[in-house]
Amino acid sequence: MKSIAIVTDNLMKSNQPNSVGHILRENLEEIFGDQVAIKNYYIDDLNDSILIEEDLVLAMASSRAFKIRNYVKDPKNIIVAQRTFLKSNVRQLFKIPENTDVLVVNDDIETVLNSVSSLYDIGVKHLNLIPFEFGKDYNHIKIAVSPSEPEMIPPYIKTFFDVGHRVLDISTILLIINILNINDRAIHVNLYNYYQKIFSTNIGIEENYNKLLTRTEILDHLLDLSNDGILLTSKDGEILIYNIKFREIFDIKKDIVGYNISETIDEINLKDHQEGNSQDGLISFNNRHITYEKKNISHFNNEYNMHFTFQEVTYIKKLEQNISNKLRLKGHIAKYNFENIVTQSPQMYNLIEMSKKASITDISILITGETGTGKEVFAQAIHNSSPRSNQPFVAVNCAAMPESLLESELFGYVSGSFTGALKGGKKGLFEIANHGTIFLDEIGDMPHHLQSKLVRVLQERQVMPIGSDKMINVDVRIISATNKDLTDMMEKGLFRKDLFYRLNAFPIDIPPLRNRVEDIPLLIGYFSGEADKLSEDCLNRLISYSWPGNIRELENVVTYLYTFSDNKTIGSCSLPEYIKNNLNVGSELAPGKTTSSPYEQEIAILEETTSLENTIAILGVIEHLNMIDKTAGRKHLLETLNRRSHYIRENHLKNVLSILRDLDFIEVETGRRGSYITDKGKSFLKYYN
Repeated sequence: MKSIAIVTDNLMKSNQPNSVGHILRENLEEIFGDQVAIKNYYIDDLNDSILIEEDLVLAMASSRAFKIRNYVKDPKNIIVAQRTFLKSNVRQLFKIPENTDVLVVNDDIETVLNSVSSLYDIGVKHLNLIPFEFGKDYNHIKIAVSPSEPEMIPPYIKTFFDVGHRVLDISTILLIINILNINDRAIHVNLYNYYQKIFSTNIGIEENYNKLLTRTEILDHLLDLSNDGILLTSKDGEILIYNIKFREIFDIKKDIVGYNISETIDEINLKDHQEGNSQDGLISFNNRHITYEKKNISHFNNEYNMHFTFQEVTYIKKLEQNISNKLRLKGHIAKYNFENIVTQSPQMYNLIEMSKKASITDISILITGETGTGKEVFAQAIHNSSPRSNQPFVAVNCAAMPESLLESELFGYVSGSFTGALKGGKKGLFEIANHGTIFLDEIGDMPHHLQSKLVRVLQERQVMPIGSDKMINVDVRIISATNKDLTDMMEKGLFRKDLFYRLNAFPIDIPPLRNRVEDIPLLIGYFSGEADKLSEDCLNRLISYSWPGNIRELENVVTYLYTFSDNKTIGSCSLPEYIKNNLNVGSELAPGKTTSSPYEQEIAILEETTSLENTIAILGVIEHLNMIDKTAGRKHLLETLNRRSHYIRENHLKNVLSILRDLDFIEVETGRRGSYITDKGKSFLKYYN
């Protein structure tokens, strides 16, 4: 272990916690920890029987170095410590007014002059610093400064600052590190933390060391981020640098800097690598195979170091598999789960539970529903809830791809199979989806001849690329979707029956948004983040609209409202014109159709937009409450409906009231007075009952 001697003046003060020797010992221990042995000596105690044999000897001034040289085994080991002040102790001096005379007091003139020089070096240049000399009169000076020698300040100076004992400057610490040839990362980190607390007398050294340490820290992190074991040695095999992965690969528990590579890794023969710039090989270590590569790094003086990189063969195999999976999965992932389906509809809850049960099987699923209802979201959620979730999810829109391209995309092709074919051929989407799920969206638009090939895939679990005479086995789960009536298409010969029955093993029919109006406020809040910004009238009108474009159309309308409305509250006047003018789109009677009753159109609207049974129940309760002079507010309505075993959510009630108002069946008054049935409403209720 390397050793340092600290030689200070007075033995009588040695046991005081604020003595110079004690302070400097703390400085060195803070930086070197237990890696360096430190011993205190005192000039007053030195005699011919004492010989200072430490590797390095610290003296406090040149005069002290001269005094102790005869007591040091090797005088060349003596260095004069450069000292400075702690920032926390000196900060108070910068508050003293400029050009103030300040007496600097210490135990002798040499240390006084050193203290004055140190104060000027650290920037205390706005004061007139006057060195203290014994026997002189300083009555004209009002302020004094002393480094932990306040008892020496003349008693007639009442204002004084104790700036504490000077501590070791960074230049001295770096000199010690260099002389003792210490290269330990922990020590450099300690030094970095230490010099943040002190004023440096040499700003250039501090700045350069800071940059060097930061750069070294970054390089260490970069080395440790590598998945390769990295080792740097001298040309003679002495280990200079290594990273964490190197220690892991060779199960090294201790610091091996300074050791020879031959002592660390028996399998590496140093002589084999001292010749030749670049070499590689394979070694066995603890029953593991490890590949390595060695290169020389040359310096300007023609010296060189040897750079080794090591990799476990098992890691290389895992890396290859991982790269293969990532390439296969690139662009073919499912991002939605069942938790992403925003709903409070009992019908949707039932669909989700059924879909979860189907997801754990390999059964083919056919999802039907209008445009914009979320068919692909369901497909992705099923995939992510299935045992195939870590495999590809490949989505194909059969309607968006030309017929000639669709076949080659689905089944792939071999090289030269047609003009423009890629050299080497191309994998089809079925092959890319192997072990995963392929989602065939708009399956009703698939050309008839491709339907035949798809039947073969479903039946044989094999695909044949275009231009090939070989079948490729595929393990793929098929989920398909359409907004068309495949039953009608089968009757017209447009869709193969055998394909339909294979695809439709588990049918999922997603209801349109108008049939689950209770989800509309929830979805508005999901898309906007602040559903309360809509006025009640605006919300009611959105609930009344039939949404032929379903959730996709609702999302676009919400984006429109919240983007272009400057008001804090969004009213119905902000709605797009086509919604304001077509609040019952899809509910009109077909051209030429005649009514068989005076309320057929109203009944059609109610059946399309809400539950007719619940609507009649609500209208009946309003009429009853009006007749007995009770208020028909929403709260009172819900209570009465519950007593009549009609359990309706408040959002659904609001929606029905809005529709009844638009049909002129009720009038809604502000405040707590609630709803009143109109003559038209009474007539309708009587007709229906």
